[in-house]
Amino acid sequence: MPIHKNPLKIARSAELKHRFQRINAFLILIIKTDNPTFIRIFVLIKCITKHTIMEQHPQLLVYKASAGSGKTFTLAVQYIKLLIEDTSAYRKILAVTFTNKATTEMKKRILYQLYGIATASPESEGYLKEILKTSGKSVDEIRQAARTALKNIIHDYSRFRIETIDSFFQSVMRNLSRELELGANLNIELNNTEVLSDAVDSMIEKLDRRSPVLYWLLEYIEERIADDKRWNVSGEIKNFGKNILNESYIEKGNGLRNKLSQPQFIPEYRKKLQLIRQEALEQMKGFTEHFLELLEANGLTPADLKRGSNGIASYFNKIARGELDDKVRNKTVEDCLEDAAGWTTKTLRLPGHDPLAGRK
Repeated sequence: MPIHKNPLKIARSAELKHRFQRINAFLILIIKTDNPTFIRIFVLIKCITKHTIMEQHPQLLVYKASAGSGKTFTLAVQYIKLLIEDTSAYRKILAVTFTNKATTEMKKRILYQLYGIATASPESEGYLKEILKTSGKSVDEIRQAARTALKNIIHDYSRFRIETIDSFFQSVMRNLSRELELGANLNIELNNTEVLSDAVDSMIEKLDRRSPVLYWLLEYIEERIADDKRWNVSGEIKNFGKNILNESYIEKGNGLRNKLSQPQFIPEYRKKLQLIRQEALEQMKGFTEHFLELLEANGLTPADLKRGSNGIASYFNKIARGELDDKVRNKTVEDCLEDAAGWTTKTLRLPGHDPLAGRK
C-alpha cells in the first residue's frame, strides 16, 4: 500500500533545509592566540546572500596571533574597511565574541576609530594608513565614508550586531520558533545550578580508586576533618564549580585545564597555598600580640572595647586561635576600619579616672 506524504510537511521540510543552508553559509574569521592561558577567539561572521558585500570578498581569512600582538586592532581595521566600502555594511555583518567584555571592547573600538578617522584624530592615524593600503579611495573620501558610517550606526544601532555566542544562538532560535512550533515569546532559560549539581553528583559516583580526582577529594576531606569541619564536601564543590560559568574562567579556562592535566600540579599548588596561608597567619598572630600588649600597656583589656568580646575583640580572638578565613573580616571589622569610633564605647572608663570626680 503506497504511503502518501503530506505536501505541507514536504514544503516545510524543504523550507527548513533552505534556511539551514543559509545559516551554514557563513564566513568565519577565527582569531586565536598561541598562549594557552589567554586564549581569545573572535569570530567575524558574514551571511552570504545574493546581493551582499561578501560576493566581493569571498575569501576565508584566518588570523593567528600571540597575546598582545594586536588582534583587536586587526579585526577593527577589517570591519572598518568594509564600512568604508559600504557605509551600510554593518547591517550585513555579524561579529561574535565569547564574552560581554570583548563585545563592549570591540564596539567601542569601532565607534571610536570611525569618529577618529572622520575628525582626523592623531590616535586614528594607524587605522587610516591600513585602510589606505587597500581602499583605493582618497583620504577625504575615507573620512567622509567614516562620518557617514558612524551616523548610520548611531541612528540604526540595533543592527550594529557585535554580540556573544549565546546571544547569537538565542536570536537564531527566536527566528526559527515558528518552524519549531513554539510561541513567539520564546525565552531560553538555563538552569545552571541544577545542571552543575547533577554534574558534580555524577562525577563523584563515577570516581574509581585510580582516579587522581579521588585522591584530591580524599586529601581535601582529611584537611577539613583536621580543621573540625564537615567531611561532606559535595556542597563546597558545587559552590566552587560555579566559577566555570564566569567570563573570567571562559577566557582562561583552557590554560587552567592544561595545568590541571599535570598530575603533580594540584598537590604542589595546595602546598604553596598552605605555606602562604601559614605565613600570613603567623604574621597576623604577631599583629594580634602587639595589639594586646598595647592595650595592656594602657591599662585596658579586650573587654573594654566596644561590645566587649562580641565586638572588634572577637576578630583578634579568632586570629589568636588560628582562624583565618573569609568570614573573619565581617561587618564589625569593616565598620571599625572605616571609623575609629567603632573601637570604643562612649563611656570608656580609664584606669585611675573617676568620671564623677569634681562634681557635687
